[in-house]
Amino acid sequence: MTLRFIRPETVREAMEVLHEHKDNSKIVAGATDVMVQRRSEKPVEEKPLLLVDITGISELSYVNFQNGIVRIGAMITHRDIARSAVIHDVAPFFADACLSVGSPQIRTRGTIGGNIVNASPAADSLPPLTALSARLRLISRRGSRDVALCDFFKGPYKTIIEPDEILKEVYFRAPEPSSRCAFLKLGRRESLAIARLSVAALIDVDDSGKISKAAIAPGACLPMPARIAPAEEALVGKIPDEEVVNSASQEVGEEMVRVSGVRWSTEYKKPVACALTKRAIWKALGVDVD
Repeated sequence: MTLRFIRPETVREAMEVLHEHKDNSKIVAGATDVMVQRRSEKPVEEKPLLLVDITGISELSYVNFQNGIVRIGAMITHRDIARSAVIHDVAPFFADACLSVGSPQIRTRGTIGGNIVNASPAADSLPPLTALSARLRLISRRGSRDVALCDFFKGPYKTIIEPDEILKEVYFRAPEPSSRCAFLKLGRRESLAIARLSVAALIDVDDSGKISKAAIAPGACLPMPARIAPAEEALVGKIPDEEVVNSASQEVGEEMVRVSGVRWSTEYKKPVACALTKRAIWKALGVDVD
């Protein structure tokens, strides 16, 4: 199939192009995933006829914090998030996740919008965004709609975005100042690694030392982003100790098996998922278990 290429300069222009070519177009931003997919013998989806490059649309590049809500434009790169003072202040584990993406070149090129829409189960940005209960704003010539991040995905590499829609932004309410967080990732090497497993933990501890809120979101072990409610329930209302944290961590391994089934890798991945979750919870609580 012959490729054509267009680079709109405004959101309005991009929406017009997508409306006109919704049956044979694909948005590209950093293109760090789509070009690899095109060279693959088994591409994730059919190769598009028209590539719509939105990298020139400056109105999609921003990080704003107002009235307790953090809004991040879809064209912000992983490098920009990792360096953002706002993100470091309100959700440092999200900055850590973006800093773990690929190489400096990929972080400079790849965008948060692309990382979300690509819908890889191993995407580094998704566990912290899931723990933050993030939402997405999708826009088209027909209007806009907001969806919860976890409702955006239909399966690995599959989303509910319509052919004429653009992901405008991801947003979330800033955690309480007392919240504690952590992101950990396990790959086959120190850098330039796709996550084999990852986990994000967001925890609030009250004045009595009990956990009042908890969000546990693993990555690369479930087909779609999700929080693990049984793990969170095992933590809330408890003073964190070895037994409590172990119990919560075991729930993550159990949920992985329940959702994904038993595979050849389960014997390895289940105990590692539990151990990584345990480390993330303790790290969020300020306890070094390395």
